Amino acid sequence: MHDAPAAELIRCTALSKSFRQYPRPSDRLLDDLSHFWPRWLGGRPRNSANEFHALRGIDLTLHAGEAVAIIGRNGSGKSTLLQIIAGTLSPGSGSVQVCGRVCAMLELGVGFNPEFTGIENIRLYAAVLGMSSKEIEERLPSIVDFAEIGEFVEQPVKTYSSGMYVRLAFAVLAHSDPELLIVDEALSVGDAAFQAKCMNWFRGFQEAGGSLLLVSHDVGTIRAICNRAIYLETGRIKAEGPCGEVTDLYLHDIHQTQNQVLARPVTHSEGESLAGQITDAAFLARCEDFQQRWVNKRQGTGDSRVRLVELLNAAGEPTELFDFDAPAIIRIHVQCLRSAEVSVNYKVRDRHLVSVIGADFLITEQPLLAMQPGEIHCIEYRTRLPLMHGDYSLRLSITEPVDRHMQAIFHDIIEVALPFKVLPAERGWIYTQSYLPNQVNVRQWQDQFQLENENA
Repeated sequence: MHDAPAAELIRCTALSKSFRQYPRPSDRLLDDLSHFWPRWLGGRPRNSANEFHALRGIDLTLHAGEAVAIIGRNGSGKSTLLQIIAGTLSPGSGSVQVCGRVCAMLELGVGFNPEFTGIENIRLYAAVLGMSSKEIEERLPSIVDFAEIGEFVEQPVKTYSSGMYVRLAFAVLAHSDPELLIVDEALSVGDAAFQAKCMNWFRGFQEAGGSLLLVSHDVGTIRAICNRAIYLETGRIKAEGPCGEVTDLYLHDIHQTQNQVLARPVTHSEGESLAGQITDAAFLARCEDFQQRWVNKRQGTGDSRVRLVELLNAAGEPTELFDFDAPAIIRIHVQCLRSAEVSVNYKVRDRHLVSVIGADFLITEQPLLAMQPGEIHCIEYRTRLPLMHGDYSLRLSITEPVDRHMQAIFHDIIEVALPFKVLPAERGWIYTQSYLPNQVNVRQWQDQFQLENENA
């Protein structure tokens, strides 16, 4: 028997939305009145507006139990899409269907009256979200406890910081029994402790069958809690699919833009390959095989290239299977096409493409590699894999640091290469993504008087 498909909570079909933009505020007023002008003045109506297309033909579905991220640069249409789905904005054309109990957190303080106290706003906001008076009073202590704003709950919210606004609003949402929760970046203003608390709540919400639609620029958060992502660019869907793949494409575009700002990309011919410089046929064959298997998209300026990466065990043998905390060698062969000082970097990423360990020249205090055109260098990282059992892969990059860690020109990036597996630890189950060695000291407690007598 096949499992029944999950219920469809959101369906957007050919959804479009545009806004009129005016050079001056007075033009907006004149344009609003323009339909009266022919009657009054016998002339043609004035229209000085430009049309801004925020969304263009969006098709989107979300099923029960899914956690979907909407990503894209500022102005790509993310917030407009969420507002239409939440019902606070009407579409220009197309249709949107939303089922189930939907709760949205789109802007800081939406639903709050700044003159009311926190307690009064809890009652007001909860009522707006559809909770009955009985439900509100029963859950009020738990909401106040979740928000963790102390005595400020009795003060007008106009005295609150942005973080306190978010705490109170999210606390109400978390107690409103939503089937679908829509959140637009608002949680980013909360402190680290509250963000961790919200992440824990999100996981419990998903485990209970809840659905999430999230806008965030935090790729780490998205990969941690979402299983699908939709990438918007200039109002259109540029990519849709597994979260890791779509966020990699988004980051690739960000890197490309950064390269254009920091350096003029240089086009190098792939004909400037290893063939003219290396005569070792076996090595050239391994390079060619690596390029064909793992490098389906080249990213960066191309001023230097990753030609071959090998993942080896302690004996220097290629392998795809490692014991817990086993030593590993990551051997990276790079070719220089333009003079530069670079860092050659790696990350180990889990099956969701979340980075768990990694290193670069700066963090390891290794001097940058000064390369000249035509040179080929081999870089070896010797490390260990103290990782939770599971599937992993390597991400490789060559960067030209600008202002140390603050910015970098990306010469080359290989997003996914050399998948491998880490086996369970024999010593015991690892419940964290990675494990660091610890020194443990255990002693029986003694009162201060006894300790002082012993030390006398």
